[in-house]
Amino acid sequence: MSLSRRALLAGAAVLTLPLPIFAQPRRYGLQPIEVADGIWMIEGRREVFTRENGGDIVNVALLATDQGALVVDSGSTAAMGAEIRAFADQRLGGLVATINTHHHPDHWFGNAPLADRPVLALAATSATCREYAQDYAETLYAILGSWISGTRTMPATGEVEAGPRAIGGRTLRMIPLAGHTAADLAILDEATGVLVAGDLVFLDRAPSLPDADFATWLAALDRLEGLGPAGVVPGHGRFHRAGEGIAQTRAYLRATRDRLAMAADLGLTPIEAMAAGPVPEFAGLGANPEEYLRSVVRRFGDHETLALPVVGGA
Repeated sequence: MSLSRRALLAGAAVLTLPLPIFAQPRRYGLQPIEVADGIWMIEGRREVFTRENGGDIVNVALLATDQGALVVDSGSTAAMGAEIRAFADQRLGGLVATINTHHHPDHWFGNAPLADRPVLALAATSATCREYAQDYAETLYAILGSWISGTRTMPATGEVEAGPRAIGGRTLRMIPLAGHTAADLAILDEATGVLVAGDLVFLDRAPSLPDADFATWLAALDRLEGLGPAGVVPGHGRFHRAGEGIAQTRAYLRATRDRLAMAADLGLTPIEAMAAGPVPEFAGLGANPEEYLRSVVRRFGDHETLALPVVGGA
């Protein structure tokens, strides 16, 4: 199995084929809720990908503008993207653009039904989507089956850069960061102070760590906290106003990093580290123990290397 396919099974995610066509795409019944003035959120289930949830595991934000909705992240399948587009058309005056926050497929596999308008991302995000789309698509097809009927991978073709940007008359601050992946985009809405954080922030759902850099991610959380957002749309989990998602994500990263480091220092095997399970404080989060087990698969080797004795002198 290739590294990129292992990455998806370890909690990353993405699509490119055209995939085999089933009779009719299935429906999700997505329910957007207005969480702030002109900001709507679709909350995904706090689970990993399964055939039962059809990939409905990611949060999607829609920001109303004078020219239609700005969609932030498009879901895991064409069917999800189509339902998002229908809400934009029926309630928000159409679609002005779509932004993908990073390369994990639950955040961009729904692009195709939205692609008659600009689809934007960080340049590094678009490049990674193109690089791994085929492998991710094959794996996601194996997991989701008929849910991905008609899905084609369409990475962003437009680029987002750091700083303020007006889209449809709505001023947004684009904040390129990293840590969850090598290229993560957070977006601050100037009118409301709401932060659309992508997968830099999770709440009551275990963060996925297959592409994580702990130190970089923790620094990114400090940067987001310093913005003093009036509310946060996390990549996974509920909308919140008191900063608890940033605090919980930070605590989870530190605790999981320390747990893996301790297991490596004790000379445990990956199987033994898995058997130890997640830090008890976080064992009840959505998507655990699956995410913890994936973290061992992808991140334990980093700590084993650090735990090796130094041979020879300087």
